[in-house]
Amino acid sequence: MDELEKIIKSPVKYSRQHYLRVSLPQTYRRLIDVGIEKDFSMGYGSANGFRASMASSFYWYDLKAEKKTGLMLFPFCFMDTTSFYELKMSPKEAFTELMNYYRKIKQINGLMATVWHNNFFGTDPMYAGWKEVYEVFLKDQIYWDM
Repeated sequence: MDELEKIIKSPVKYSRQHYLRVSLPQTYRRLIDVGIEKDFSMGYGSANGFRASMASSFYWYDLKAEKKTGLMLFPFCFMDTTSFYELKMSPKEAFTELMNYYRKIKQINGLMATVWHNNFFGTDPMYAGWKEVYEVFLKDQIYWDM
């Protein structure tokens, strides 16, 4: 990580594990050891919803060591690849689910974190409509927040 920090001329404090390869407690302990303060990997790869049953960030508690840590976790409730590949949703179905989560999370003043991948915003016909889902979702959030 020292090399990455030299290249970007900034400390690395955030993490998201690709493919959600989190192995508890080892992954979080390693993140803490290298100075990561916030992680955005807490979520499901095969279903939408909050893996931690929380719509807010929280500090990870190391159960095996019986100690509070300074690692803040930010759970997400929706991922494009889960909706597309696992749940076989159409863009319209995904938008409906996104807005359902958004309305419920807003009612409890929670944090709505989502995960989107670059290829869903490209021009590949396989992902037609997904970029628009994201764009309309962002616009609707602004409308609902007014």
